Amino acid sequence: MENWLKRVKDGWNETADSEWYRSLRTDERIRQLIADPASAFHPAVLELIRKYMPDLKDKKILLPSSGDNHAAFAFALSGAKVTSSDISERQLENASAIAEKLDMHIDFVCDNTIELSRIESGAYDLVYTSNGTHSWIPEPGRMYQSICRVLKPNGYSIMYDMHPFQRPFTGEPWKEPQICKAYNDTMPSCHWRVQDLINAMISAGLTIREMAELGAVNASFWYTYDELIQQSGERLQSINDWRKNPMAALPAWISIISQKI
Repeated sequence: MENWLKRVKDGWNETADSEWYRSLRTDERIRQLIADPASAFHPAVLELIRKYMPDLKDKKILLPSSGDNHAAFAFALSGAKVTSSDISERQLENASAIAEKLDMHIDFVCDNTIELSRIESGAYDLVYTSNGTHSWIPEPGRMYQSICRVLKPNGYSIMYDMHPFQRPFTGEPWKEPQICKAYNDTMPSCHWRVQDLINAMISAGLTIREMAELGAVNASFWYTYDELIQQSGERLQSINDWRKNPMAALPAWISIISQKI
């Protein structure tokens, strides 16, 4: 496990300053986020957050594997008391610099999401994990045990990530689906199945409240950053129409809401 965590930390410290991540923290991008905090979320996920936590003011929210921290900024702009946790010191340094510039109070904690050993138990109203978290977690059961531990009684866990049904395919847009692996082949890429996610939550003591299967809302789901900047706007307009892009017939995202009772 220690070797795994070191590889993940080193990889993300390097990725934090990639062209893609730099594009997510330009002054223009941050101004857009401030003007429209809802843009940090998939629209359907935002509706779920509002359904289960309609008033975010003064709510304590933890974001493990906080990544670009757009969601952390958005929650803070909504009046929540936010803790951003990530294994990458560099990601946190970049986010902390933005928060300081905006005079925005967010607690930044360097910690691994499996254990959350530096996070207080029973302290949070909501734990929110977003896209990309689960594909770096070799033991989702342990992660959800930690999430359950840090939640207050009746607190919620809301996860949002790539739908497992996408994993067996190459995911190339505009082409007929091409299978590249079996759905049951979860390792070494941590491509967890729906049952793995649900069972991890249940075994941790969480109660499942709702699950949503969601389509992609923009072209970034289908392309890497380098590919995306080469596409024409006209070509991208219909990318989520399954009649033209067959892979769009499958759900792109999954969100699961669970509660500590």
